[in-house]
Amino acid sequence: MNNFAEELTYWYLRFNGFFLLSNFVLHCLGHENQRGTADFDLLAIRFPYVYEKVGGQTKDWDKERFSSWGLNIDENSLAFMVEVKSGRSVRKNEIERAFTSERLEKALYRFGIFTREEVLRVAKELESQKYIEESSWVIAKLAVTEKEIRGSWLNLTLNEVDKFIRKRIEYYSKDKYLDRIYFQIFLCNT
Repeated sequence: MNNFAEELTYWYLRFNGFFLLSNFVLHCLGHENQRGTADFDLLAIRFPYVYEKVGGQTKDWDKERFSSWGLNIDENSLAFMVEVKSGRSVRKNEIERAFTSERLEKALYRFGIFTREEVLRVAKELESQKYIEESSWVIAKLAVTEKEIRGSWLNLTLNEVDKFIRKRIEYYSKDKYLDRIYFQIFLCNT
């Protein structure tokens, strides 16, 4: 089950045209915790030609944010590995541990974008970078945090996520209100 911050992040990415997989379990990472299991909060894929009549047009995307990261969502296919850290005392090393090459490998295997032989190289290269461009894909690490934490990942604050979602729901309030029974989330039911 997603926590509140993960739910916000899910909808931010979904409202930006991503397909998402929540709580992707990374089996057999015995050194990370006592259970031997860890997860990525979200795996997200977006293709460049996304379109929906309601809420899925060019004006609806958070293009300024993606541009500030150096990403062109109109030209690239995107694959994001997402960690959401909602605590106020999150440290940089916690995020670094979330994006180790071993964890990145498991997510890359699941995406299925690269051959098994390519995954090891891509994961190692990505470990020290925010994103890499490979073939027609941009593969990125995204940390969503309470406050900005800089490092070798893209960063988005929960406040930025919240502002985008509120603006988007307000813009489509009539359509979203009429369809609220199809959304099992707090956002459309409040």
